[in-house]
Amino acid sequence: MDIDDKINALEPCENCEDIQIKKFSPLKDLIDFELLDGDYMRCECGKRPLDIVMSHILKIMIESGIVKQEATLRRNSPVPLSNFYYSSLNPQFISEKSLILLHPDFTKEIALKLIEEVPEVECVLKGSPQSIVGQADKNSKINHFEILAGDDTQVNVMRTLLKDKIVLVKNQSKHHIEVATTTEQKLVQLHNYLNNNDVKKGVAVDAMCGLGALGIYLFKYGFEKVIFNDINPEMIDALKRNLEINEIDGDCEVFNESFEELDIGAVDLCVIDAFPGMDIEEIVQKAERIADNVVII
Repeated sequence: MDIDDKINALEPCENCEDIQIKKFSPLKDLIDFELLDGDYMRCECGKRPLDIVMSHILKIMIESGIVKQEATLRRNSPVPLSNFYYSSLNPQFISEKSLILLHPDFTKEIALKLIEEVPEVECVLKGSPQSIVGQADKNSKINHFEILAGDDTQVNVMRTLLKDKIVLVKNQSKHHIEVATTTEQKLVQLHNYLNNNDVKKGVAVDAMCGLGALGIYLFKYGFEKVIFNDINPEMIDALKRNLEINEIDGDCEVFNESFEELDIGAVDLCVIDAFPGMDIEEIVQKAERIADNVVII
């Protein structure tokens, strides 16, 4: 995977023509459905405006009956997730095989139709964006979105204040939705904590490591050893892949445990990045017992 080539490919060409569709108006009143096929408004470079792509998708949803005839882009579109995110770019022109779609009412039949008729669609998932995907805590079951069609692999590329990039590969059906910009903000928060506190760069633990971004950053910051831990075994598999992709070969340990029950000795730093809304009181108490410094992201 050539990351720089992938980033450069996100840019529109000089001939890409933007078009904005009124988001709160019924789509059928704004565009002729007879004209709206896979070539409609396609530039010679192969890209189409995002609003046109989403209109094509919504048209199929309207014709399939899973949204009302008066459906609008703002209220009725599925969640569009790029299969390649770069934090500083929010592409308005979309390439073929680049979108992962999520909606609670998708069916297998509609998914196959979207894959066949909309060139930009790579994968279709069934599920609610409000659902927690993965495993929230030790009392939770592992939750997935259902893959109806296509490949749900996603690559996130984050810039860092160390002038280096971190690359995370995940499966969107299994791993929490968090785009590159959100992860990047967490990396900045961690960087600022380290820069503004007297933290020994010895042993750190990424208590709920997920895909590994924070722990990988600690290695890049100069820590001698990083302990990665996550309760979800599917995250551990993804973590190991991301350690390899980011060429992390330092001293590290990987555990698949509830952090509250993790048996490790004293560390210099503990980083806690829990799911939003989770009760982390017991987790914080454990962190404060074993770590000289605790940062909650």
